[in-house]
Amino acid sequence: MNDSQEWDKLLKQALAAAEEPEEQLNSSIINRYKERNRMKRVTRKRFSIGVLVAVLTLVMSITAVAATQLFSSKQVAEHLGDQVLAKAFESKGAIEINQTVASGDFNFTLHGIVSGAGLSGLNSSAQDINPDRTYAVVSIAKQNGSPMPDTQDPEYGKEPFFVSPFIKGQKPWQVNIMTMNGGYSEMVLDGIMYRLIECDGIEMFADRGVYLAVSSGSSFYSSEAFAYNESTGEVSARTDYKGTSILFDLPLDKAKADPAKAEAYLQELLKEPSEGEAADQAVSDEETAMMKRSEELKKLIPDGKVIPESVKEVTYDDKGNINYDYDGFSIMIAPDQLFAEGQTGLSEFMQVSEDDFTAKALQFSRDDKGVITGRVIVLK
Repeated sequence: MNDSQEWDKLLKQALAAAEEPEEQLNSSIINRYKERNRMKRVTRKRFSIGVLVAVLTLVMSITAVAATQLFSSKQVAEHLGDQVLAKAFESKGAIEINQTVASGDFNFTLHGIVSGAGLSGLNSSAQDINPDRTYAVVSIAKQNGSPMPDTQDPEYGKEPFFVSPFIKGQKPWQVNIMTMNGGYSEMVLDGIMYRLIECDGIEMFADRGVYLAVSSGSSFYSSEAFAYNESTGEVSARTDYKGTSILFDLPLDKAKADPAKAEAYLQELLKEPSEGEAADQAVSDEETAMMKRSEELKKLIPDGKVIPESVKEVTYDDKGNINYDYDGFSIMIAPDQLFAEGQTGLSEFMQVSEDDFTAKALQFSRDDKGVITGRVIVLK
């Protein structure tokens, strides 16, 4: 059983249970999610947003810049500890782009793209599904020069972004980074946010044309940000979208197109699921809803009300796991599953309890002396 199957199995167990999952199962899910999250901040999803809208043309200023003030794709991969990919980004097969688009309060730069089999040094279950992968680096900087929130900053993620390839002629809500076994890693360096995305290889579509889409306001595809013309297969950014909505036209080498492989790939991706796959899809949809709801609730934390009685230092068992209990929140977890080595401040981990009337979140923090404290926040 591969990682993806194990993950799906754990989710099925959790979702099938009428009662709250046991702590061991919770821990297993957290472990698997964290492991997967290191590689994939988004996971395989399918959408059914059947919205047909008019074609609009976005006039945007794309300027080739010498992004000397920014890190290169190779350096970003190195910072993420992926030496294999770093070498690939300086190989002949890589495409260095360095195009910047100013939109809203941000500058978005597409640094480069590289495709091939077995490029990444990071192990990803998605590579088991399709070893031919594509990687691209995009940076996001504030135009006023102020820094993007660090990944440990409570403001981090408050402005979500969606970065994905779109294939010309394919409905973008059906064929995007989520359905193409994609994901991303992200970091902030010198106040600039860098996102390394990966997905199934796109060079096979080189003769059709491929965009790299960037939008703000959601981590998922939004039909409010992009329009699709059923007649021409063209995707365009909507000029009436209040957030960022831009498209980079990827300069892929048409000689590397593989029409037969591309058609077979799309048939597999778009085929109607079997009964068993439909059940898996239901789990996947649940997973999508859970992740989306989690993001929504996470945004409420800064305005939430901390329950004073819930603020207390965690205890440890003889195996070094931390224990925290308060009003139904009960967790036993290894500290390194909450905090990276040397990390202080708030943990990205959040456990949520929600009913029709209230939503509460359990969050942990660690100070410079290594003391870990839990707290429960009323979100609504």
